[in-house]
Amino acid sequence: MSINKDTSGVWPRRSFLKNVSLGVTASILPSGGPAELNWTRPPAQPETSLKIVKVEPYLLTGVRAYGPWLFARVETAEGIVGWGEGTNFPGVQPIATAIRNLRNVVEGESAWDIEKLWNRMYRFLYYNGMGGVVLAAISAIDTALYDIVGKKLGVPVYKLLGGQVHEKLRIYANGWIEGIPRTPEALAQRTKELVAKGYTGCKFDPFTTSPFNREVTQQDLRSAVSQVKAVREAGGPDYDIAIDVHGRWNTKSTIEIIRALEPYRLFFYEEAVPPENIAAMVEVQRSVNVPLATGERIFGRHGFRELLERQAVRIIQPDIARTGGITEFKKISAMADTYYVPVAPHNPNGPICTIASIHACLSIPNFLILEFFEPDEPVFRDIVVGGLRGDKGSVYPITAPGLGINITEDFLRKHRFDESKTNEMEIRTFNTVK
Repeated sequence: MSINKDTSGVWPRRSFLKNVSLGVTASILPSGGPAELNWTRPPAQPETSLKIVKVEPYLLTGVRAYGPWLFARVETAEGIVGWGEGTNFPGVQPIATAIRNLRNVVEGESAWDIEKLWNRMYRFLYYNGMGGVVLAAISAIDTALYDIVGKKLGVPVYKLLGGQVHEKLRIYANGWIEGIPRTPEALAQRTKELVAKGYTGCKFDPFTTSPFNREVTQQDLRSAVSQVKAVREAGGPDYDIAIDVHGRWNTKSTIEIIRALEPYRLFFYEEAVPPENIAAMVEVQRSVNVPLATGERIFGRHGFRELLERQAVRIIQPDIARTGGITEFKKISAMADTYYVPVAPHNPNGPICTIASIHACLSIPNFLILEFFEPDEPVFRDIVVGGLRGDKGSVYPITAPGLGINITEDFLRKHRFDESKTNEMEIRTFNTVK
Protein backbone atom coordinates (compact mmCIF):
# COMPACT_ATOMS: atom_id res chain seq x y z
CA MET A 1 0.00 0.00 0.00
CA SER A 2 1.48 3.34 -1.06
CA ILE A 3 1.14 6.46 1.02
CA ASN A 4 1.30 9.84 -0.66
CA LYS A 5 3.89 12.20 0.75
CA ASP A 6 4.83 15.71 -0.17
CA THR A 7 8.35 16.54 -1.22
CA SER A 8 9.36 17.43 2.33
CA GLY A 9 8.54 13.91 3.56
CA VAL A 10 5.55 15.12 5.61
CA TRP A 11 2.16 13.45 5.08
CA PRO A 12 -0.41 15.79 3.55
CA ARG A 13 -2.94 16.70 6.26
CA ARG A 14 -5.97 15.67 4.16
CA SER A 15 -4.51 12.24 3.34
CA PHE A 16 -3.59 11.67 6.97
CA LEU A 17 -7.10 12.45 8.23
CA LYS A 18 -8.63 10.26 5.51
CA ASN A 19 -6.53 7.25 6.50
CA VAL A 20 -7.18 7.76 10.22
CA SER A 21 -10.91 8.03 9.58
CA LEU A 22 -10.94 4.81 7.56
CA GLY A 23 -9.03 3.01 10.30
CA VAL A 24 -11.37 4.10 13.06
CA THR A 25 -14.46 3.29 11.02
CA ALA A 26 -13.19 -0.16 10.20
CA SER A 27 -12.52 -0.87 13.84
CA ILE A 28 -16.13 -0.30 14.88
CA LEU A 29 -17.88 -2.05 11.96
CA PRO A 30 -18.51 -5.80 11.80
CA SER A 31 -15.73 -7.79 10.11
CA GLY A 32 -18.11 -8.93 7.38
CA GLY A 33 -18.17 -5.47 5.83
CA PRO A 34 -19.99 -2.15 6.13
CA ALA A 35 -23.27 -2.08 8.01
CA GLU A 36 -25.94 0.53 8.52
CA LEU A 37 -27.08 1.63 11.95
CA ASN A 38 -30.54 0.30 12.73
CA TRP A 39 -32.35 3.55 13.44
CA THR A 40 -35.72 1.78 13.59
CA ARG A 41 -34.83 -0.59 16.41
CA PRO A 42 -37.05 0.17 19.41
CA PRO A 43 -35.32 1.28 22.62
CA ALA A 44 -35.00 -1.08 25.55
CA GLN A 45 -38.04 -1.21 27.76
CA PRO A 46 -37.84 1.18 30.71
CA GLU A 47 -37.03 -0.14 34.17
CA THR A 48 -40.29 -1.14 35.87
CA SER A 49 -39.06 -2.84 39.03
CA LEU A 50 -39.46 0.30 41.13
CA LYS A 51 -42.90 1.32 39.93
CA ILE A 52 -44.53 3.39 42.67
CA VAL A 53 -47.93 2.05 43.73
CA LYS A 54 -48.67 3.93 46.95
CA VAL A 55 -47.81 7.30 48.52
CA GLU A 56 -49.26 8.17 51.91
CA PRO A 57 -48.54 10.64 54.74
CA TYR A 58 -48.16 9.60 58.38
CA LEU A 59 -48.83 12.18 61.08
CA LEU A 60 -47.20 11.29 64.39
CA THR A 61 -46.63 12.94 67.75
CA GLY A 62 -42.96 13.34 68.57
CA VAL A 63 -41.04 13.21 71.79
CA ARG A 64 -40.48 16.91 72.38
CA ALA A 65 -43.38 18.87 73.89
CA TYR A 66 -45.84 17.03 71.64
CA GLY A 67 -44.35 18.51 68.51
CA PRO A 68 -45.57 16.65 65.39
CA TRP A 69 -43.65 14.54 62.94
CA LEU A 70 -44.86 14.18 59.36
CA PHE A 71 -43.50 11.18 57.46
CA ALA A 72 -44.18 10.02 53.92
CA ARG A 73 -44.35 6.32 53.10
CA VAL A 74 -43.74 5.37 49.47
CA GLU A 75 -44.18 1.77 48.31
CA THR A 76 -43.18 0.09 45.05
CA ALA A 77 -44.83 -2.78 43.18
CA GLU A 78 -42.22 -5.23 44.42
CA GLY A 79 -42.82 -4.24 48.03
CA ILE A 80 -39.84 -1.94 48.73
CA VAL A 81 -40.89 0.82 51.13
CA GLY A 82 -39.15 4.16 51.46
CA TRP A 83 -39.63 6.72 54.21
CA GLY A 84 -39.17 10.49 54.11
CA GLU A 85 -40.05 13.47 56.27
CA GLY A 86 -41.68 16.84 55.66
CA THR A 87 -42.20 18.13 59.19
CA ASN A 88 -42.95 21.81 59.73
CA PHE A 89 -45.20 23.49 62.26
CA PRO A 90 -47.38 25.22 63.30
CA GLY A 91 -49.74 23.97 60.59
CA VAL A 92 -48.52 20.46 59.85
CA GLN A 93 -51.87 19.11 58.56
CA PRO A 94 -51.80 21.06 55.25
CA ILE A 95 -48.48 19.37 54.40
CA ALA A 96 -50.10 15.96 54.80
CA THR A 97 -52.84 17.10 52.42
CA ALA A 98 -50.23 18.23 49.89
CA ILE A 99 -48.56 14.80 50.04
CA ARG A 100 -51.92 13.25 49.18
CA ASN A 101 -52.28 15.69 46.26
CA LEU A 102 -48.87 14.68 44.93
CA ARG A 103 -49.99 11.06 44.56
CA ASN A 104 -51.46 12.10 41.23
CA VAL A 105 -48.04 12.73 39.69
CA VAL A 106 -45.96 10.15 41.58
CA GLU A 107 -47.93 6.92 41.67
CA GLY A 108 -47.36 4.86 38.54
CA GLU A 109 -43.92 6.41 37.99
CA SER A 110 -40.52 4.82 38.62
CA ALA A 111 -38.65 5.54 41.83
CA TRP A 112 -35.41 5.42 39.84
CA ASP A 113 -36.33 8.77 38.24
CA ILE A 114 -35.81 10.99 41.27
CA GLU A 115 -34.90 14.17 39.38
CA LYS A 116 -37.83 13.75 37.00
CA LEU A 117 -40.24 13.15 39.86
CA TRP A 118 -38.94 16.17 41.79
CA ASN A 119 -39.75 18.36 38.81
CA ARG A 120 -43.14 16.72 38.26
CA MET A 121 -44.09 17.47 41.87
CA TYR A 122 -42.70 20.99 41.74
CA ARG A 123 -44.59 21.87 38.57
CA PHE A 124 -47.81 20.18 39.68
CA LEU A 125 -48.14 22.44 42.74
CA TYR A 126 -46.36 25.41 41.17
CA TYR A 127 -49.36 27.74 41.27
CA ASN A 128 -49.70 27.29 45.00
CA GLY A 129 -46.41 29.15 45.44
CA MET A 130 -43.12 27.54 46.29
CA GLY A 131 -43.34 28.05 50.03
CA GLY A 132 -43.34 25.94 53.14
CA VAL A 133 -46.29 23.59 52.59
CA VAL A 134 -45.45 22.65 48.98
CA LEU A 135 -41.71 22.12 49.42
CA ALA A 136 -42.15 20.25 52.71
CA ALA A 137 -44.44 17.77 50.92
CA ILE A 138 -41.95 17.43 48.05
CA SER A 139 -39.15 16.99 50.61
CA ALA A 140 -40.90 14.05 52.25
CA ILE A 141 -41.49 12.13 49.01
CA ASP A 142 -38.07 12.99 47.55
CA THR A 143 -36.26 11.59 50.59
CA ALA A 144 -38.36 8.43 50.49
CA LEU A 145 -37.31 7.86 46.86
CA TYR A 146 -33.63 7.86 47.84
CA ASP A 147 -34.44 5.38 50.59
CA ILE A 148 -36.08 3.08 48.03
CA VAL A 149 -33.24 3.25 45.50
CA GLY A 150 -30.62 2.66 48.18
CA LYS A 151 -32.49 -0.38 49.42
CA LYS A 152 -32.87 -1.70 45.88
CA LEU A 153 -29.14 -1.37 45.20
CA GLY A 154 -28.08 -2.48 48.68
CA VAL A 155 -26.12 0.71 49.40
CA PRO A 156 -26.51 3.60 51.86
CA VAL A 157 -27.97 6.80 50.46
CA TYR A 158 -24.77 8.80 50.73
CA LYS A 159 -23.20 6.48 48.14
CA LEU A 160 -25.91 7.59 45.70
CA LEU A 161 -24.87 11.22 46.27
CA GLY A 162 -21.23 11.00 45.24
CA GLY A 163 -19.92 8.99 48.15
CA GLN A 164 -18.37 9.84 51.48
CA VAL A 165 -16.42 13.09 51.84
CA HIS A 166 -16.19 13.08 55.65
CA GLU A 167 -15.20 10.33 58.06
CA LYS A 168 -17.71 11.64 60.59
CA LEU A 169 -19.95 14.68 61.12
CA ARG A 170 -19.71 17.14 63.97
CA ILE A 171 -23.00 17.82 65.78
CA TYR A 172 -24.15 20.42 68.30
CA ALA A 173 -26.82 20.00 70.97
CA ASN A 174 -30.21 21.65 70.80
CA GLY A 175 -33.30 21.02 72.91
CA TRP A 176 -31.08 20.76 75.97
CA ILE A 177 -32.78 23.61 77.88
CA GLU A 178 -36.25 22.02 77.86
CA GLY A 179 -37.66 21.60 81.34
CA ILE A 180 -35.06 23.65 83.21
CA PRO A 181 -35.26 27.20 84.64
CA ARG A 182 -33.78 29.96 82.48
CA THR A 183 -31.28 30.91 85.14
CA PRO A 184 -27.51 31.18 84.71
CA GLU A 185 -27.03 28.49 87.37
CA ALA A 186 -29.34 25.96 85.69
CA LEU A 187 -27.85 26.62 82.23
CA ALA A 188 -24.32 26.24 83.56
CA GLN A 189 -25.16 22.88 85.16
CA ARG A 190 -26.76 21.52 81.97
CA THR A 191 -23.80 22.76 79.91
CA LYS A 192 -21.41 20.79 82.09
CA GLU A 193 -23.59 17.70 81.59
CA LEU A 194 -23.45 18.15 77.81
CA VAL A 195 -19.67 18.51 77.86
CA ALA A 196 -19.44 15.33 79.93
CA LYS A 197 -21.49 13.52 77.27
CA GLY A 198 -19.05 14.63 74.59
CA TYR A 199 -20.83 17.59 73.03
CA THR A 200 -18.48 20.34 71.85
CA GLY A 201 -21.15 22.96 71.15
CA CYS A 202 -24.78 23.90 71.63
CA LYS A 203 -27.51 26.23 70.44
CA PHE A 204 -30.30 27.90 72.37
CA ASP A 205 -32.63 30.90 72.35
CA PRO A 206 -32.07 33.16 75.36
CA PHE A 207 -35.39 34.97 74.77
CA THR A 208 -38.87 33.63 75.55
CA THR A 209 -41.24 36.20 74.00
CA SER A 210 -41.67 37.87 70.61
CA PRO A 211 -42.82 41.50 70.88
CA PHE A 212 -45.13 42.72 68.13
CA ASN A 213 -42.94 45.81 67.65
CA ARG A 214 -39.78 43.63 67.41
CA GLU A 215 -38.02 45.79 70.02
CA VAL A 216 -35.85 44.21 72.70
CA THR A 217 -36.14 45.53 76.24
CA GLN A 218 -33.07 46.21 78.35
CA GLN A 219 -34.33 43.73 80.93
CA ASP A 220 -34.54 40.94 78.33
CA LEU A 221 -31.15 41.89 76.92
CA ARG A 222 -29.50 41.71 80.35
CA SER A 223 -31.08 38.29 80.91
CA ALA A 224 -29.79 37.03 77.55
CA VAL A 225 -26.27 38.25 78.29
CA SER A 226 -26.25 36.55 81.70
CA GLN A 227 -27.39 33.26 80.16
CA VAL A 228 -24.78 33.27 77.40
CA LYS A 229 -22.06 34.26 79.87
CA ALA A 230 -22.98 31.31 82.10
CA VAL A 231 -22.81 28.85 79.21
CA ARG A 232 -19.47 30.23 78.06
CA GLU A 233 -17.94 29.92 81.53
CA ALA A 234 -19.32 26.41 82.07
CA GLY A 235 -18.38 25.14 78.62
CA GLY A 236 -14.93 26.65 78.50
CA PRO A 237 -13.15 28.72 75.82
CA ASP A 238 -13.37 26.07 73.07
CA TYR A 239 -17.04 25.24 73.51
CA ASP A 240 -19.08 26.63 70.61
CA ILE A 241 -22.25 28.60 71.35
CA ALA A 242 -24.85 29.33 68.67
CA ILE A 243 -27.75 31.65 69.38
CA ASP A 244 -31.12 31.35 67.62
CA VAL A 245 -33.48 34.33 67.91
CA HIS A 246 -36.07 32.99 65.43
CA GLY A 247 -36.26 36.19 63.39
CA ARG A 248 -38.16 38.04 66.11
CA TRP A 249 -36.17 41.33 66.18
CA ASN A 250 -35.93 44.41 63.99
CA THR A 251 -32.58 45.52 62.57
CA LYS A 252 -31.83 47.99 65.35
CA SER A 253 -32.56 45.57 68.18
CA THR A 254 -30.77 42.58 66.68
CA ILE A 255 -27.58 44.60 66.14
CA GLU A 256 -27.78 45.76 69.75
CA ILE A 257 -28.19 42.17 70.94
CA ILE A 258 -25.29 40.83 68.87
CA ARG A 259 -22.93 43.55 70.02
CA ALA A 260 -23.81 42.79 73.64
CA LEU A 261 -23.03 39.09 73.05
CA GLU A 262 -19.87 39.53 70.97
CA PRO A 263 -17.50 39.21 73.96
CA TYR A 264 -18.64 35.59 74.43
CA ARG A 265 -17.43 34.37 71.01
CA LEU A 266 -20.61 33.22 69.33
CA PHE A 267 -20.25 30.41 66.79
CA PHE A 268 -23.15 31.91 64.85
CA TYR A 269 -26.30 33.97 65.36
CA GLU A 270 -29.34 32.48 63.65
CA GLU A 271 -32.22 34.30 61.94
CA ALA A 272 -31.08 37.75 62.98
CA VAL A 273 -34.09 39.33 61.26
CA PRO A 274 -37.15 37.86 59.52
CA PRO A 275 -36.28 36.17 56.22
CA GLU A 276 -38.40 38.28 53.86
CA ASN A 277 -35.95 41.20 53.56
CA ILE A 278 -32.47 40.12 52.51
CA ALA A 279 -31.24 43.71 52.44
CA ALA A 280 -31.92 43.95 56.18
CA MET A 281 -29.87 40.78 56.75
CA VAL A 282 -27.02 42.27 54.71
CA GLU A 283 -27.12 45.39 56.86
CA VAL A 284 -26.86 43.36 60.07
CA GLN A 285 -23.99 41.18 58.80
CA ARG A 286 -22.00 44.26 57.75
CA SER A 287 -22.53 45.84 61.17
CA VAL A 288 -21.35 43.06 63.51
CA ASN A 289 -18.41 40.73 64.09
CA VAL A 290 -20.45 37.54 64.51
CA PRO A 291 -21.25 35.13 61.64
CA LEU A 292 -24.94 35.20 60.76
CA ALA A 293 -26.77 32.04 59.73
CA THR A 294 -30.18 31.50 58.19
CA GLY A 295 -32.16 29.10 56.04
CA GLU A 296 -35.01 27.38 57.88
CA ARG A 297 -37.63 29.64 56.25
CA ILE A 298 -35.94 29.91 52.87
CA PHE A 299 -37.24 27.43 50.34
CA GLY A 300 -35.50 25.83 47.39
CA ARG A 301 -32.39 26.90 45.52
CA HIS A 302 -34.23 29.90 44.12
CA GLY A 303 -34.80 31.17 47.63
CA PHE A 304 -31.10 30.86 48.50
CA ARG A 305 -29.85 32.47 45.28
CA GLU A 306 -30.14 36.12 46.33
CA LEU A 307 -29.02 35.34 49.88
CA LEU A 308 -25.75 33.97 48.47
CA GLU A 309 -25.32 36.53 45.71
CA ARG A 310 -25.54 39.37 48.23
CA GLN A 311 -23.39 37.51 50.77
CA ALA A 312 -26.00 38.23 53.40
CA VAL A 313 -24.82 35.54 55.83
CA ARG A 314 -21.67 33.58 56.55
CA ILE A 315 -23.44 30.22 57.04
CA ILE A 316 -26.53 28.76 55.36
CA GLN A 317 -28.99 26.38 57.02
CA PRO A 318 -31.15 24.55 54.48
CA ASP A 319 -33.60 22.14 56.08
CA ILE A 320 -33.94 18.81 54.22
CA ALA A 321 -37.53 18.37 55.44
CA ARG A 322 -38.59 21.82 54.25
CA THR A 323 -36.46 23.06 51.36
CA GLY A 324 -37.03 20.33 48.78
CA GLY A 325 -35.50 17.16 50.17
CA ILE A 326 -32.13 15.61 49.45
CA THR A 327 -32.26 16.56 45.76
CA GLU A 328 -32.59 20.28 46.44
CA PHE A 329 -30.29 20.23 49.47
CA LYS A 330 -27.41 19.01 47.31
CA LYS A 331 -27.98 21.77 44.76
CA ILE A 332 -28.20 24.48 47.41
CA SER A 333 -25.00 23.23 49.03
CA ALA A 334 -23.17 23.27 45.71
CA MET A 335 -24.35 26.84 45.09
CA ALA A 336 -23.08 27.87 48.52
CA ASP A 337 -19.70 26.30 47.87
CA THR A 338 -19.13 28.64 44.93
CA TYR A 339 -19.37 31.51 47.45
CA TYR A 340 -17.19 29.67 50.02
CA VAL A 341 -20.16 29.52 52.38
CA PRO A 342 -20.39 26.49 54.69
CA VAL A 343 -23.56 24.51 55.37
CA ALA A 344 -24.95 23.85 58.85
CA PRO A 345 -28.35 22.24 58.22
CA HIS A 346 -31.37 23.32 60.19
CA ASN A 347 -32.68 20.15 61.83
CA PRO A 348 -35.25 20.50 64.63
CA ASN A 349 -37.68 18.03 63.11
CA GLY A 350 -38.20 14.29 63.45
CA PRO A 351 -35.67 11.46 63.26
CA ILE A 352 -35.94 10.76 59.52
CA CYS A 353 -34.87 14.32 58.77
CA THR A 354 -31.82 13.85 60.98
CA ILE A 355 -30.85 10.60 59.25
CA ALA A 356 -31.39 12.08 55.77
CA SER A 357 -29.27 15.08 56.79
CA ILE A 358 -26.46 12.77 57.88
CA HIS A 359 -26.41 11.04 54.49
CA ALA A 360 -26.51 14.31 52.55
CA CYS A 361 -23.89 16.04 54.69
CA LEU A 362 -21.46 13.15 54.32
CA SER A 363 -21.44 13.88 50.58
CA ILE A 364 -20.82 17.65 50.53
CA PRO A 365 -17.38 19.25 50.98
CA ASN A 366 -18.64 22.45 52.64
CA PHE A 367 -20.35 20.79 55.60
CA LEU A 368 -19.80 22.66 58.88
CA ILE A 369 -21.93 21.17 61.66
CA LEU A 370 -25.31 19.45 62.14
CA GLU A 371 -28.04 20.39 64.58
CA PHE A 372 -28.91 17.47 66.83
CA PHE A 373 -31.65 17.40 69.45
CA GLU A 374 -30.22 15.79 72.53
CA PRO A 375 -33.65 14.59 73.85
CA ASP A 376 -34.12 12.54 70.66
CA GLU A 377 -31.21 10.18 71.32
CA PRO A 378 -33.45 7.23 72.39
CA VAL A 379 -35.50 7.49 69.17
CA PHE A 380 -32.50 6.57 67.04
CA ARG A 381 -32.03 3.39 69.01
CA ASP A 382 -35.57 2.47 67.92
CA ILE A 383 -35.22 3.06 64.18
CA VAL A 384 -31.59 3.06 63.01
CA VAL A 385 -30.45 -0.34 61.79
CA GLY A 386 -27.46 -1.22 63.96
CA GLY A 387 -27.88 1.96 66.03
CA LEU A 388 -26.54 5.47 65.51
CA ARG A 389 -22.82 5.50 66.26
CA GLY A 390 -20.98 8.55 67.47
CA ASP A 391 -18.27 9.92 69.75
CA LYS A 392 -16.94 13.23 71.01
CA GLY A 393 -19.76 15.31 69.58
CA SER A 394 -19.83 13.55 66.20
CA VAL A 395 -21.86 10.91 64.37
CA TYR A 396 -20.55 8.25 62.00
CA PRO A 397 -21.99 7.12 58.65
CA ILE A 398 -24.97 4.79 58.61
CA THR A 399 -23.99 1.90 56.37
CA ALA A 400 -27.23 -0.09 56.09
CA PRO A 401 -29.00 0.15 52.70
CA GLY A 402 -31.11 3.19 51.95
CA LEU A 403 -31.44 5.61 54.83
CA GLY A 404 -30.65 2.73 57.16
CA ILE A 405 -33.86 2.99 59.16
CA ASN A 406 -36.63 0.56 60.04
CA ILE A 407 -40.01 2.13 60.79
CA THR A 408 -42.13 -0.59 62.39
CA GLU A 409 -45.82 -0.78 63.20
CA ASP A 410 -44.89 -0.74 66.88
CA PHE A 411 -43.01 2.53 66.37
CA LEU A 412 -45.98 4.09 64.56
CA ARG A 413 -48.36 3.01 67.34
CA LYS A 414 -46.00 4.31 70.02
CA HIS A 415 -46.03 7.76 68.42
CA ARG A 416 -49.65 7.79 67.27
CA PHE A 417 -50.77 11.31 66.39
CA ASP A 418 -52.52 13.18 69.21
CA GLU A 419 -54.10 16.14 67.47
CA SER A 420 -55.28 17.87 70.63
CA LYS A 421 -51.80 17.85 72.17
CA THR A 422 -50.20 19.07 68.97
CA ASN A 423 -52.77 21.87 68.62
CA GLU A 424 -52.11 22.91 72.22
CA MET A 425 -48.36 22.97 71.56
CA GLU A 426 -48.78 25.05 68.40
CA ILE A 427 -51.01 27.62 70.14
CA ARG A 428 -48.61 27.77 73.09
CA THR A 429 -45.76 28.49 70.68
CA PHE A 430 -47.72 31.19 68.88
CA ASN A 431 -48.76 32.86 72.12
CA THR A 432 -45.16 33.84 72.81
CA VAL A 433 -45.94 36.72 70.41
CA LYS A 434 -47.04 39.58 72.64
